[in-house]
Amino acid sequence: MANEIEIMFKTEDGVRISVDEWDNGGAWISLQMRGAGCHTMLTRSEAQQMMEALQLILSKEVTA
Repeated sequence: MANEIEIMFKTEDGVRISVDEWDNGGAWISLQMRGAGCHTMLTRSEAQQMMEALQLILSKEVTA
């Protein structure tokens, strides 16, 4: 795929999270940590559900 999207970052706990394009609009999510790793493929609909859930969580007011 010519314009493939791949995003990778590490969490504060050292878990590497990778998100890539997969299967015509879906997403491939991979988590890698010391001694273990896992991945899953999400359809476009499932990826949209995850995005909505994360946006809902992030829209909440954070109090110190």
